[in-house]
Amino acid sequence: MRRGERGAVTVHAATVATLLVIAALVAVQVAGLVRMRHRVAAAADLAALAGSQASAAGEDGCAAARAIARRNDARLVSCRMDYDVATVTARAERAPWWGVAWSTEQTARAAPDYYLDPGPASGAG
Repeated sequence: MRRGERGAVTVHAATVATLLVIAALVAVQVAGLVRMRHRVAAAADLAALAGSQASAAGEDGCAAARAIARRNDARLVSCRMDYDVATVTARAERAPWWGVAWSTEQTARAAPDYYLDPGPASGAG
């Protein structure tokens, strides 16, 4: 080792350690955002199902959808009932991190099973 190279390994090790910490923080943030997106998608799906079921039972579908979305830590942004078909949009926000507030929205639609087309009758004739 020459005289002017003393301490160079320490600087490189500190740089690599800093880059690894930054990469880990970014990975944690991305994983949190993906998790939030999946959670909101599940909340929208469940809210649409609850809205459709409540509407088929003669109740307020949007109220049921709003309650289910809230129980899943999401907020219902829009709700539309076309007869018993529920179309809802759920939204969730994440606490600001590095000065940026993240949010995501997911839309879901659900209908009662009797809305499905039974298709051609098998064996009928």
